[in-house]
Amino acid sequence: MKSLSVLIIEDDEVAAEILGKFVQHKDPDARIEWCWNGYEALVRVRDFAPDLIFLDYMMPRIDGLAFLRDLGKLSLDHPCQVAVVSAFVDDEKTKMFFEKGADYVVAKPVSVVEIHNIMDEVRRKMK
Repeated sequence: MKSLSVLIIEDDEVAAEILGKFVQHKDPDARIEWCWNGYEALVRVRDFAPDLIFLDYMMPRIDGLAFLRDLGKLSLDHPCQVAVVSAFVDDEKTKMFFEKGADYVVAKPVSVVEIHNIMDEVRRKMK
């Protein structure tokens, strides 16, 4: 089974580290990169070609919604799935995330099971 490439876009270093550990627990050979904000990620996403992006909502410079909007404007050679991970999840925001192109929405604090389930679903969609 091919290991995933995962881009974590998170301005909280501890939260990013936790997400990275959850990913590595499921897929020890996963390629993981971390970006501090949406702007940095937009610059990096084309070259890194992630299979999966874990995206925080509230970040400096470019927030999660703006990142989703701008990601949709890029013509990427490699399809990727986006999981929004946010403490600010309600029905209205969840609808907005999906309308802007998110594939998954997960409320913080996330569990290892939620992250592993998303990874399994991404792998299924890659086949």
